Amino acid sequence: MSNEPDGSWLNEAITGKRHHLEEGIEKPAFMIELSDTLLINVHIAAKRLDILIKDREVFHYIGDLSFSGLDEEGKLLFHSLGINHVHFNNRNIRIDNPECKMSTIFVKLSLDKKRETEKKLQGL
Repeated sequence: MSNEPDGSWLNEAITGKRHHLEEGIEKPAFMIELSDTLLINVHIAAKRLDILIKDREVFHYIGDLSFSGLDEEGKLLFHSLGINHVHFNNRNIRIDNPECKMSTIFVKLSLDKKRETEKKLQGL
């Protein structure tokens, strides 16, 4: 890890390209570039994928997808303080999904929403 003046640190993706990550992001087993503005940090032992989005040349944690409950409980957990809204592949499908028609979940993420939520949690 290399500390930068803005508090970020550099980490190398599997392509060999180095990226600035915000302070506090856990070092992954490896990092995958999905685009110029989207990275996935893979944590094998924790069975988790961290989602990082780029803002002002630094990648920020915006959420994670955890597979840790999949074996035991059959549950997949998505977590983010930046969720703006959630909708399903068919907006008329209810959350209880009794006929097993739900196949796709879209989650709109926002760094602004994350920052707003953090401020509210801190009582600001």
